[in-house]
Amino acid sequence: MRLPISNFKLNLILLISIIGLSILSISWHHQTYLLYKEIKRENAKNHQIVALNKQLLSERSKMMSGAEIKQTTLINLNLKEVEIKDTGKWYKGRISL
Repeated sequence: MRLPISNFKLNLILLISIIGLSILSISWHHQTYLLYKEIKRENAKNHQIVALNKQLLSERSKMMSGAEIKQTTLINLNLKEVEIKDTGKWYKGRISL
């Protein structure tokens, strides 16, 4: 059983399928473009957040008192406090020979 298809019907089917694929291709391209714009916008927001975070960390470190810095180094870096006997001969500008 063979169905006779005329050249006109075959050409019409091919034309409709090409037009349909072209429309889908345009739609996919537009969706990709919109996704690119959204990613670009989110990256800009992310850079702003990172810059603000760095600025706040910088301001926090400027406001941090010497006692807090000392306490942080003692705890986090496991350093010991300086004692009078550890200061050596250069303590407060005095030279002990």
